[in-house]
Amino acid sequence: MASSPSSSALAVPLLLGLLFSAAAAARFAPADNHLLACGATAPTVLPDGRRFVPDSGCASTRLRSPALTLPSTAPNAAAQPSPLHAAARVFSCRASYDLAVRRRGYHILRLHFYPFDPALASARFHVGAAGFLLLHNFSAPTPVVKEFILPVHSDVLVLTFVPDSGSNAFINAIELISAPEELVGDIGTRVTLGGADQIKGLSSQVYEMLYRINVAGRKVTPFNDTLWRTWVNDGNFLVNTESSSSRVWSFGGRIAYPKDSKLMSREVAPDNVYNSARSVSSQGNVTWGFTVPAASRYLVRMHFCDIVSKVLNELYFDIYVNGQLAVKDFDISGATGFLAHPYYIDFVVDVEDEGTLKLAIGGSKNSRSDEVSGILNALEIMRMNKTSGGIDGDFAVALDKEYVASKGIGEFARSLLCGFIFAGLVVVLVMFVVRLRTELRNNGTSWSGQPMDSGNGKLARAYQLVPTKTDF
Repeated sequence: MASSPSSSALAVPLLLGLLFSAAAAARFAPADNHLLACGATAPTVLPDGRRFVPDSGCASTRLRSPALTLPSTAPNAAAQPSPLHAAARVFSCRASYDLAVRRRGYHILRLHFYPFDPALASARFHVGAAGFLLLHNFSAPTPVVKEFILPVHSDVLVLTFVPDSGSNAFINAIELISAPEELVGDIGTRVTLGGADQIKGLSSQVYEMLYRINVAGRKVTPFNDTLWRTWVNDGNFLVNTESSSSRVWSFGGRIAYPKDSKLMSREVAPDNVYNSARSVSSQGNVTWGFTVPAASRYLVRMHFCDIVSKVLNELYFDIYVNGQLAVKDFDISGATGFLAHPYYIDFVVDVEDEGTLKLAIGGSKNSRSDEVSGILNALEIMRMNKTSGGIDGDFAVALDKEYVASKGIGEFARSLLCGFIFAGLVVVLVMFVVRLRTELRNNGTSWSGQPMDSGNGKLARAYQLVPTKTDF
């Protein structure tokens, strides 16, 4: 029997609801998920569904600041790109947030700066977290979100703001999210003038995210990313693209992630960045250029997913990092063993005085197709810490030592005070006992350690004060 129109109408939204619930249940659930709207007086809900709470009165967060101001909502609040930018915390002197950490390890830290007031646009300050210097002599004349991936080895992450002399520091919103284990690998390929070789120890570094690019695809917003990231189109970064040798591809099939893999998942990159790609022919090349701070080291993560081949081992191409050959005759399907399976390679490169980082893919004569030799789906560029102190050198160590020293002095003072109080109580207690025993002897009483009847047929062993004479 056919179902009635009313029952069908009810079944469709019910099915969609179940599918939505299943998809929501599969989303990444971080152990730590601090979402703070700094200076706000009420919670803020973003279009992606996340709820930011005011930074005051939050049980898992403690704000330490001797001098704090709360700016009012900006006059042009309607024109702001996000409700998070309607208010800010402004610090005229050193201030810190203590953020409780449930699970140690790598965390994603995003700091939102929206200078809705000229005083904020001219502010200059330093920012440190977890013992690392993240921003040195930083200013935000225009809106910006600074994102970092850093290791946390304690149960509290201390996020510190230090205004420059005669200036202020400010912050509009803070995100601190536990990163999935597969997000940061330990082994990469270091590219130098002398060639390419393996490098280890990447899992102990601090990273500042500079670029996150969806090659040949649309902008991906936090709503469509399990880690609430933003990926932008690569059009503005193309240096030279030979139209005869390059092509844009889109894919409507299923991106297959390795089952139970600890190296590759949707948290590394979402489906949307693997559903598009820019290809190169066997005789061509495609180059992207990025402006980066000079005299720094970078982690370049290039994402690949063969969405164009019909059979395995068709694509072979070369990968160049800053003009140097990093990988020759790379075969995507040879690395994954499947089609439409994501894969990425981490490259480490030093950029000196020029402050420009160029990435390219070039065709190979080993490809079995003249139309397509190689593809690139997405890429990320992260600035690495220069030293153990952080992104901008060892200044963070001074910040951290200052905090530890002040904390240590405070702890010592409190311990010393508690010691004096305890010693005083002991002295008072001893004097009380001596005086009491003296008075008891003078009053004709004595201490007895004999068993006494407890009154319920059982003996209770106790030291009782037993009078030997009556005073009435």
